[in-house]
Amino acid sequence: MARTVFSITAALFCALAGVAHGANDQASQPPAAPEPAVIPGSYIAELQDSEDTGAFITSLQSDLGQDNVSRRTELKSRLFNGVSFRLSDDLVRENDNSTVNKIANLPQVKRLWPVQIVPRPQTETKWTAAGVPTQPNSRHRRRQNTVPYPPHVQTQVDKLHARGLTGKGVRISIIDSGVDYLHPALGGCFGPGCIVSYGYDLVGDAYNGNNAPVPDQDPLDQCDGHGTHVAGIIGAQQDKVALTGSGLKGAAPGATLGMYRVFGCTGGSGTDVLIAAVTKAFEDGSDIITGSLGLTSGWSEDAFSVTVSRMVAAGVHVTFAAGNEVGGTEGMFGISAPSTGDGVLAVSSYEASLAPTYDAAKGTVVYTREAVLSGSVSRFTSWGPNYELQLKPQFGAPGGQILSLWPTTLGGYAVNSGTSMATPLAAGVIALLIEARGKIAPGVVEKMLSSTAKPAPSFRLSDAGQWVLSDGLAPVVQQGAGLIQALDALESTITFDVPNLSLNDTDNFSGSTSFKVTNLGQEVATYNVSHSPALTASSLTSIYRNSAPDMSKAAAKVSFEPSTLTLAPGESAEVNMVVSPPTDHGFDPASLPMYSGWVTLNGTGSTGPVQSLSLPYFGLAGSMRNATVMAVNRMFMLDTASMRGSGLGDNVTFQLAVPSTHPEWAVDAGNATANVLVVGSMPVAYTWLVLGSPEVRIEVVPLEGPALADAKDNGLGVKVLGSVGAEFPIKYSRAAGTLTAWDGSLANGTWVPAGRYRLGISALKIMADRTKRESWDLYNSPEFYIRWVKAA
Repeated sequence: MARTVFSITAALFCALAGVAHGANDQASQPPAAPEPAVIPGSYIAELQDSEDTGAFITSLQSDLGQDNVSRRTELKSRLFNGVSFRLSDDLVRENDNSTVNKIANLPQVKRLWPVQIVPRPQTETKWTAAGVPTQPNSRHRRRQNTVPYPPHVQTQVDKLHARGLTGKGVRISIIDSGVDYLHPALGGCFGPGCIVSYGYDLVGDAYNGNNAPVPDQDPLDQCDGHGTHVAGIIGAQQDKVALTGSGLKGAAPGATLGMYRVFGCTGGSGTDVLIAAVTKAFEDGSDIITGSLGLTSGWSEDAFSVTVSRMVAAGVHVTFAAGNEVGGTEGMFGISAPSTGDGVLAVSSYEASLAPTYDAAKGTVVYTREAVLSGSVSRFTSWGPNYELQLKPQFGAPGGQILSLWPTTLGGYAVNSGTSMATPLAAGVIALLIEARGKIAPGVVEKMLSSTAKPAPSFRLSDAGQWVLSDGLAPVVQQGAGLIQALDALESTITFDVPNLSLNDTDNFSGSTSFKVTNLGQEVATYNVSHSPALTASSLTSIYRNSAPDMSKAAAKVSFEPSTLTLAPGESAEVNMVVSPPTDHGFDPASLPMYSGWVTLNGTGSTGPVQSLSLPYFGLAGSMRNATVMAVNRMFMLDTASMRGSGLGDNVTFQLAVPSTHPEWAVDAGNATANVLVVGSMPVAYTWLVLGSPEVRIEVVPLEGPALADAKDNGLGVKVLGSVGAEFPIKYSRAAGTLTAWDGSLANGTWVPAGRYRLGISALKIMADRTKRESWDLYNSPEFYIRWVKAA
């Protein structure tokens, strides 16, 4: 059986690999990212549509024992028929791999996922307003209403408010840490007729992601604040805000809010809890579901992403934060799930144009303009695209230095930064558009917001160590289409047939593509088609992701046919776009440079200029299928007893307690030496993915002894006995380092006989043909012996 002993951390890896490979290597090669935590023995099962979840759990209990299987969370809806369950610790210790393999292969199971731990959202809290009264007086209300709220000015929300749009009649469900609905600016109540009128607490205060949730009907939170901040960005009532001079007001103050609490006062949350939350929000009739949370992934195939993608296909608008994973071990492809999902709107962050501070002496909020980075893409916003080269993020909103509500017990107001703050503002804008236009399909809203978004510059670290604006627009895979513009989206008189163009990599792009333009206006208009390039960003140095991608002004050469369009009202035309990826500025295709920009349309009608429009595009000037996904030269094998930093060499003997099913294999234990390890110490394989992989295998390769006769070709020309555990092969892994221990059993529940072996680790490259050996990065562990010894 294989067990992930623990997730590798940067500190631990440096301690181990620094000894194994030398300090010089460590100076030039970054540490591995930690693997996402899972709840041992806990799984999400999607069942066939006709299967009953209760009957499924009952059948598992009948087969495995009443005490060995417990239901965690019901996940049944019109879109996802599933349930999560937990296997007992005893069952996990004894034969978790064979049990899970059996469950995964049951005819009623479509797919099985482990339950992962999603960390609670991390934001930068600049200040809270402790000591400030939470109940405004009438003089304050007069002053408050004359102050514009900077994020609304940046996004034209103030202009839609001026037209009387408030999101009235739109149901917005928030997936978060709960809400202090007792805050005066959120109405002070919960239930029908209140601002926060529906929702559920799925977890309880004491839940930390590992213990059992204690759900109830009340999503009140007064211990965290994240969900209250998010709710305030959407629904704060300006006349109830007590901060003089703040202008604070929700983007959709007339909307009906729902809160689904998925975090306790500490710790994270399980992916099954999050799926249950979005499922309940969907079944409760939400028009919009928004979440300022996620798990760094880069893939769209996890259970959470699959679920919310289906909700988008069913007509619900879904926004999720792109993530705040920049620097350290993250870089390109660092986008968070479930914002990776199909149709899900991944939201990036921009710095506020004005930063709020509180002048205690004057009792008022003071806004000051940031000297350099005002309005630029936030440094912390996660980079896309996803590994399938679909554009993520879609667009962005102000998320840097945002003033909003905070639990009254913790100060009432706070300034936070993160994509967590940008995402609810985007959800609020969508509510305004729905109120103005009526029911709109999610894909239409994405095109409206993407085509009218305003691209912004990026930033760089100067030679003096100061953050300064870059000389060019931020890459599309960093900011998306740009900063959303609510009024422009509402008044758009022209549309594209797609929200963006993904040109793929050089192996999968013919050099040209096309798009359609439609005139939605009331007059004949002529449009000039042109190109606005963004900075090109390099994904890798050697085989390692750049935590802060290098950027240059290298740009694609783009031409259009036709380059001028004249369209009558309702008329459409197709434009052919020819693209030559950049080859200047010394870019190496092996570094996976991402080039991008915008197709821009500037129009003139009979009465003068008409609204301009832009279509974001991006491409990869390199080959994904040739990119290394596994750092083979930095992988090694350890043993569980010593975890010796130098790694193991060939011909070490592991002395393991004989399995109860094969007492005839038992021999006397030998004395421990340099090459004969203490009884019970197991081999540990270290796997390091430098990019995500669609499939990772760890297989047992017999080298001599009776097991040779049972080995079969694994499709890569290697004869193996099978996988080290039922979790292998692992599908859609993120870039991370993992230590996996092996106790001598196989995924089918059998045990290997004594003999000589090695572990073969294989990682499939992205977009590669899995049937070809060259499509896999391969690592062979040192050769070792398994000796079965008498139990002590």
